[in-house]
Amino acid sequence: MLHQASGSSSATEQAITDYLGDRLISIIRSHNTPSTIWRFRAGKQAYVLKAELGSATTLQRELRWYLRAAAVGLPRGLFVLGQAGSAFTFLLLRQFGDTATLDDAALTGRAAGDLGGHLRRAAAMNATLFRRTRRGVPVEVVHGVAARRIDKRVAEGMSHPYLLPLLTGRTVTVNGIPLQGLVRSWRDVADRESAVRLLTQAEVGLIFGDLHCGNILVDGIETEIVDPRGGPLLPMAYDLGKLVQSVEGGYGAIMTGSYRLRCVAEDEYEIEIDMPPGYAALAAWLRQWLGDHRYQQALYQAAQHFLAMLPHHASARRETLALALSGILQFQRLREALAG
Repeated sequence: MLHQASGSSSATEQAITDYLGDRLISIIRSHNTPSTIWRFRAGKQAYVLKAELGSATTLQRELRWYLRAAAVGLPRGLFVLGQAGSAFTFLLLRQFGDTATLDDAALTGRAAGDLGGHLRRAAAMNATLFRRTRRGVPVEVVHGVAARRIDKRVAEGMSHPYLLPLLTGRTVTVNGIPLQGLVRSWRDVADRESAVRLLTQAEVGLIFGDLHCGNILVDGIETEIVDPRGGPLLPMAYDLGKLVQSVEGGYGAIMTGSYRLRCVAEDEYEIEIDMPPGYAALAAWLRQWLGDHRYQQALYQAAQHFLAMLPHHASARRETLALALSGILQFQRLREALAG
């Protein structure tokens, strides 16, 4: 496979498919990353082969994360092996159960306590990794990294004209309520030193980096996490924000198309997100578990996540509008949490 990867992308994908032959279960192509996934069986074990063709670096960062986590003593879990190259990068993982996620479990009506057990186990795995790698960093530095990320993503998002009103608008009416656009909402926090200090942790460490409920796999009472991000060390609130983004912001529901969106007039929208059963109770549990201060920090991160992801989804216009509107609602929840 590595030898043939120097050819075209289509030829390389076909070479992998031919090599797996009748062991192949399915092929999945992501719409917002350059990765392709082959699920196949070898003996009694099913595996997942993730491959990235060309110069893209998403999978290279993920591989780097697995190697760094193993270096600090985290169990290898699903990771088997991987290799990065200029033309072809691959990652081989053991398949976990039937690949059902926490979002899937919630959609089947599982009780909030059961869902909370999986969420607690995932958060505990993340906390263990963070404790082994954390270091103190000035608040200004931590928030500066976040600000540069947001500024970059805003600039990318503004290259899509349909997003401009939601990004730069003074007022966007959502479900009949006039709210600030995303950039104004972000600047309301980022330009106030007291708010930045309240909402930013002064320590960072290695975390999963994408701990939303669609990346938490469940099998009975067992829990695993997939698709870690191999970027810089991050504050724990970054991943707590991913959890809030899932159970309050409706990220998983939006990604599966479980929402209704209507443009009422210019800069006025109605959106209704079909949250999975059990998430309302799970959201209440998550708030209590975090406590007021950590919840505010996580909510700030969740709002930023919605803003930062818009350019990566922009080719799916309706989905991206839903993500932007949910981000506006998350910033409003943050304002209410700070005021309360």
